Order: sequence, then structure tokens, then C-alpha cells
Amino acid sequence: MKPFLKVISLFLICIFLLTATACSSNDDAYIYFQLDEVPKTLDPQTAKTDIELLISQNLYEGLMRYNEKGELQHGVAKSYEKQGLTYTFTLRDNAKWKNGDKLTAHDFVFAFKRALSFDTQAPYASLLYCIKNGKEIASGDLVNIDLGVTAVNDKTLKIELVYDEPDFLKILAHPISMPCNEEFFVSCKGKYGLDTDFTLSNGSYRLAKWGKEIFGIRLYRNKEYTGDFYAKNGAVFISYNKDLTAAETLKQNDADIAFISSNEIDTLTQNGFKTAETQNTVWFLTLSPSLPEAIRKSFAMLAGGQVYASALTSGTTLANSVFPPALNAGAGASGMITYNLDSAKSLYLSAIKHLPDKKLPEDLKLYYYDSGFSKNMVTSIVGHWQHHLGAYINIEAVSSPQLLESQLKEQSYYMAIFPVSANSVSVGEYLTKFGVNYTNGDLTAQQISLLSGYNRIPLAFESKTIAFSENLSNVKMVNGLSIDMSFIVKEED
Repeated sequence: MKPFLKVISLFLICIFLLTATACSSNDDAYIYFQLDEVPKTLDPQTAKTDIELLISQNLYEGLMRYNEKGELQHGVAKSYEKQGLTYTFTLRDNAKWKNGDKLTAHDFVFAFKRALSFDTQAPYASLLYCIKNGKEIASGDLVNIDLGVTAVNDKTLKIELVYDEPDFLKILAHPISMPCNEEFFVSCKGKYGLDTDFTLSNGSYRLAKWGKEIFGIRLYRNKEYTGDFYAKNGAVFISYNKDLTAAETLKQNDADIAFISSNEIDTLTQNGFKTAETQNTVWFLTLSPSLPEAIRKSFAMLAGGQVYASALTSGTTLANSVFPPALNAGAGASGMITYNLDSAKSLYLSAIKHLPDKKLPEDLKLYYYDSGFSKNMVTSIVGHWQHHLGAYINIEAVSSPQLLESQLKEQSYYMAIFPVSANSVSVGEYLTKFGVNYTNGDLTAQQISLLSGYNRIPLAFESKTIAFSENLSNVKMVNGLSIDMSFIVKEED
């Protein structure tokens, strides 16, 4: 090739590369994300709420990660081998922290030991119980030096399991499995993940600002990131407004993206907003064992979907399983009770005769979490009981669903209606909410067992829904439960 043509060719190649880079990322594109709650920590090992998990997942990168199609890919790990119950991961040679320090296998060893330490009390430690001695260490029965996680060298990590967890690679993409730099952690003196200066990330973004008095979080693209998920936008500005709902903020054009409740979907889509969702929540009716089984069964028979279907809004559907669709448990409707008015009335009238004064306890009350649509569902069910059984039951709203979630294990209240969400892709983690120690086995049989006794009745599936403006694209629930902000592309008006 002649020198002149070589110069022209090189010039055209440079133009192409610059154009390709500009198309794949935009330093000037800032995504404005409106929260419906304020995070208390950005420590991935102790993150608990959906928002804490989401932000942590965007600051850090684990051994595995999901791409924008929702396919599980290598993250910090560039490869792995599995022999029996032992995984051996080889890390990327160029992996590093946002301050430029090399990221090594020792950072994962420290992270797993910390996540399973009895002192940490990590909310999602149960996801790691499949690791050798993990459960015993988390319960305080063993010290963490016995954990089945070792650094063979800086770039090789070995993890020994105690049983074959089918979702193990998916768990490695969850915040509980993110690396932690021990030297930096110690230097934080108990403040790790609680402020800008005490947060050291290795993912697509870095934490640039965290305002507390006037809340605001700024995530900027991490230019030290060397993996395959370089952010396609320059920054994500995260805010919270206690005086406005997320939907109101979106309609005022003060945000690009926000999580919304089911009863807000129709209004926003009519105003030109797009939505993405996944059904990861189940609304349950719980009935205490202190009520006779015949009474529980009669109430369950009259809590059929046709009773409250009209109360459901966009993003909610009738439930046919204890497992939300996002988990793909495959248990179907096994064990679900069917609506039967005649049998319910016969059971109830026979059982009520054996109660003191032939009536329900005077202090019987149904507690429920009022999410917007749920009150109509609750009043429909209670009204149906009153009309057909003569059962008069008072209802009372509670301020948080977490106040009722222990009902799944204990049923300490006579009655309750509340949502239960899957916060990871692990069926085992979801079942811990019911007090079930699940490692493997038939989920259909597990569901039948949970539904026996008429203590837990699934009522409705609800979607976790994100609404976003028309100038955003690539907004997806990439792992079924969270959002990787690095994929989002914003076209300026």
C-alpha cells in the first residue's frame, strides 16, 4: 500500500473508532433516578432494601454478572471450572478498584468471610449457606477461618460447596457476593459503605457524592473499570422527594426513571412513559393456628380470586402459587384451595358452634399493608365473609409490610394480608421467609406442605415496576429483579 493510502486508511480507522465510542457511551448523558425510599447503607454485604441492593449492584461487580439480555456472564472472573462441589475461578488480569488498586482473589475471600460472619448479620447471608461451613459460621458455631473459600493466588479463587446449589453462579452476581478490600475496610473504622469517603467500588460506577441532610447520590462512570460493562451514560443522579410520589416527579419531568406502585401504571403509560416489570411479589392471607382448622378452611375457600379480582390494578394478577413467577419454580397450582361457597358455609356453621359463646374471638382483627390497591382487595374479602358467613371482622392498616412478614413463620396475629417479595433469584432464600431450610428437592411438594393447614393463602402476584421517559432505552430488569444502570442510553431532547 502506498504511504498516502496508509495515512488515509489510518485516518478513517480513527474516525470509525471515535464514532463507535461515541455511540456506545455518552459522557454528557445524565440519568435522573427518583427513589421511593432513602438507602441507609451502600455496603453490599449489609444492603437489605431493594434500593440499597440496586445501588450496590451498580457500584460493585462480582465474579459473575448479567448482560443486557439477562444472560449470566463472567464479571471479575474471566473463567471458571467445576469439579464435583468445588468451583475454581480465574480472575481478570486487569481487574481493579476505583482507586487504581489491583483487585485480587483475597478481596473475595474477605468479602465472603465478612458476609458470613456472625457479627455482620448480613440480611442475605443465607444465599451463601451452600458454601462449606457457611451456615455454621453465620450461626456462630464455627470461626470463619473454616470457610470453604480460599485464594490459591492473587488471580485464582477456590470455593467449596457443601451441596450442589443450582443457582450458585447467579448468587455470585448478587450484592452479598461482591468483593471487599480488607485494607480499605479496616481503614473505615466501622463506617464502611456509610459515606462517600468510605465506599470503594469496582463496578461500572463510582460514588461521587452522597448528601444526607439534603438527600442526593451521584454515581459517575468509573473510568478505572476494565470489564465488559462500561457504562453507556456519564452518570446517574439519584434523589428522593418526601412530598411527591415517584409518579408525580416523573410527570413533572424532574426525573427520568423511578419505581412505581401498581396503581400508578395506567396513569403514567397514558402520559407517554414506558414501563418494565417483573412479577417478584406474592400477596398472602395468613390465618393463625389459634383459629380452628375448619374456620381457617372456610375463610380460605371464600378468599377466591373472583371475590377480589375487580380490586386488582395493572401490574397485579391472581396468584396460583406460593412462588412468584420471577423465580420460575414450576410448582404450578399444586395444593391451592378452590372457591366453594356451600362447603365453606357448612364448615363454618358447624365449627362456630364449638367456639366460646358460639362466635369468633372479640379481639379478632385482620391487619394489612395498604399499598394503594390492597385496601379494596381486603374489604372485598372481608365483606364476602360477612355476607356469606356472618363473620364480622375489623381491619387495621400497618405502615410497613415488614411488620407482618413474620406471619409467614409464626402467624402470631389472627389474620393478616401483606406482600412477600423475592429479593434474589434463589428459591432457597425466598423460602427462608417461611422458615424453610431448603437445599434441594421437589418444589411442588414444598408448596403443598406450605399450603397445608390453611395458614397461608396466596392471593395475588404483583409486579415490581419501573417507569421511565421515552428518551431512555435499554431499561430492563436484567436479572429479573434489579436494574443495571450501565446499559441505559439517554437521547437528549
